Amino acid sequence: MSKYEIIIASRVDKQLLRHIEFLANVSIVAARNLRTEYAEVLERLEENPYQFPLETDPVLRDSGYHKAIFYKRYKAVFLIEDNIVYLDAVADCRQNSENINL
Repeated sequence: MSKYEIIIASRVDKQLLRHIEFLANVSIVAARNLRTEYAEVLERLEENPYQFPLETDPVLRDSGYHKAIFYKRYKAVFLIEDNIVYLDAVADCRQNSENINL
């Protein structure tokens, strides 16, 4: 049984789909790997979201956001409140944090 409940913002599905579609144009295998690693991040978040560091962007960090890096250059950005994890964005790490829609 999971220790934490994950609530995923509706925009996350759209963001993830854009990243997967982009990768699929280059490599179907890469797109599948991205999806697999994202699913693994969700499992890890359910077990212990505190294993992931605070976001490095000062504004997000000061707001309490953490990040989980997956598939080399993507990150899940989330808040933790009690036993609930609010997954608010999936972004390319090369993207400026100001462009992350939270």
